[in-house]
Amino acid sequence: MASVMEFSELKQGQIGIIVTEAAANIAAHATQGEMLLCPWGIDGSSGIDILALDNGQGIKDVGRSFEDGFSTAGTAGQGLGAMSRLSSFIQIYTTQGRGTALFARVLKDLSPIEDEDVLPLGAICLPISGESVCGDAWSMSEGKTRSIYIVADGLGHGPSAAEASREAVRIFDEFSHLSPARILAEVHGALGKTRGAAVSVAEVEHEKGLINFAGIGNVAGAILRNGKSRTMVSMNGTVGHTIGKIQQFSYPWEQNSALLLHSDGLGTRWNLDQYPGLSARHPSLIAGVLYRDFCRKRDDVTILVTRV
Repeated sequence: MASVMEFSELKQGQIGIIVTEAAANIAAHATQGEMLLCPWGIDGSSGIDILALDNGQGIKDVGRSFEDGFSTAGTAGQGLGAMSRLSSFIQIYTTQGRGTALFARVLKDLSPIEDEDVLPLGAICLPISGESVCGDAWSMSEGKTRSIYIVADGLGHGPSAAEASREAVRIFDEFSHLSPARILAEVHGALGKTRGAAVSVAEVEHEKGLINFAGIGNVAGAILRNGKSRTMVSMNGTVGHTIGKIQQFSYPWEQNSALLLHSDGLGTRWNLDQYPGLSARHPSLIAGVLYRDFCRKRDDVTILVTRV
C-alpha cells in the first residue's frame, strides 16, 4: 500500500515495523483482534492510518507501556516505544476487560508531529467480506468559513453499489459549494441511471456555529460532544429513484464537537456514554472503537468522524 502511494523506502520500512509490532501485540495479549489500514489523500497531504483493535484485557498502565523495556508478556518491550517514534501521530484507547484500540498515522511527506491538527478526521470504508470493492464512498471539502462532507451507501453491495456511491461523490465534488439540500437534489438527478443510494450531506458553518444536514436513506449523522450524541434527521427514500421532499435541518455546532456520519454497516445502538474519555480522542480512534464493537459484518461499512 505504501509503495503504491509512492512513500519513500524509509517510510515504507517504518510502516512495516509499526504494523508488525501492532500485530505482535494483538497476538501476545489479546484473544481476538483485527487490523485496518486506511489510506487517504486530502488537499495535497496523504498518509496511511493504522488501527489495531482487540478485545483483550486492556492495558493497565498505558504510560509505562510506551517505555522501552517494559513488557507484561516476557518480550523485549520495544513495541509501543518504537511505534511511537516511527509514527507521525499515535494514540491508544484502552478499557480494562474490554480491549485496546491503537491508532497510528504515518504521513507521506511531513516529518513526525505531536499535534493532531493535521487532518483531525478519521474514515473507515470497507467492503463486506468477499467483495473486492466497497459499495460505500465518502468525500469532503474544507474551507475557512465552511466544511462539507458526504457519505454515500450504494444499494446492496459489489460493483453496482460502488458505481452508485462513486457517482454520488463525483457530483458532490462538483457541487460542494452548494447547500446540502441542493447537493442532494443534484445527486438524485444523476443517480437515476444507477441502482441508487442512501446519501447524507453535512455542512458546518464555522463562524455561524451551525451544522446543516440533509439525508435520504439510512446513512446516519450525529453530533458528538462531551460523551453525548445528538442524532440528526434523515428522510426515507432511495436517492436516484424514490424520494419525498428533500429537507435540510440545522443544529447548533459548539466548540469541541465532532461530526459522525456512518452507513448502515455500523449498528445504531452505539453509545459513547459507555466509553469514558473516548469523545476527546482522535477521530480515527473513535471510528475504530465503534467499528470494533458495532460493525454488523453483513454489509459494507463506512464511518467518518471529524472535528472540522
